Amino acid sequence: MVKPVYIYSDEGTSEVGVKSLQLAIPQKLGYSAHLIKAEQLIQQGLEDAAAFIIPGGADLPYCAKLNGVGNQLIRAFIEKGGLYIGICAGAYYACKQLEFIGQDYKVFGDRELSLFNGVAIGSLPDLTQQHYYDESVTSKAMVEITLANQQSKPFYYHGGATFVAPSDSTHQVLGYYSQQRPAIIYGTLGKGHYLLSGVHFELQASIYQEYVVANTKSLSEKIKEQQIMQQLTFDYGETVWEKIREILMRK
Repeated sequence: MVKPVYIYSDEGTSEVGVKSLQLAIPQKLGYSAHLIKAEQLIQQGLEDAAAFIIPGGADLPYCAKLNGVGNQLIRAFIEKGGLYIGICAGAYYACKQLEFIGQDYKVFGDRELSLFNGVAIGSLPDLTQQHYYDESVTSKAMVEITLANQQSKPFYYHGGATFVAPSDSTHQVLGYYSQQRPAIIYGTLGKGHYLLSGVHFELQASIYQEYVVANTKSLSEKIKEQQIMQQLTFDYGETVWEKIREILMRK
């Protein structure tokens, strides 16, 4: 039996991210996508999962529900050969420390899961015309990411991190923002793997239209959201999905 991919869908997660993953996983990976909340994870663990994804949103609610037993089960899953995928807030959550500055607020601190032994730093206002993260379209952008093969591809950015590693880190950088700042990283833990992305490679145009564009009231903001949506083409994010397929094939 092919194991499913679990998507964390509890308090703090972004609906557009969760819905996009539900659509993308069968199409891009050929796996079924199952939603899981913290209580379910703590009760049953992740033994029957091919991969576990924490999408974007806000990481403090993740801490509130998963610190302790939840994180122990996630780490055990990876160490035994599992794959953790963290996107935006899910990537911040998986780092040893984070330093996040949004519009009018800050979140600094250690994180218990600590898959990546480094610091996640964001938001990155130089990518969004000097706008720190908030819910408005002004803090969103399509940014050019330079991939390992030196190709540049556009990715959706909304408050994500760059990853600063200690000198002895063995992780790989899969993509860079401008100024050689890591945007997507990959590493191992025990027999397993983690992939952390500061950009939203998972987004699907139909979901973005339904949950973002259609619910934007301001005409000027709707036009900007439509411009973002139009760049979420069929092959959007394909290089990251290809890496995930490669990891899953090793299992």
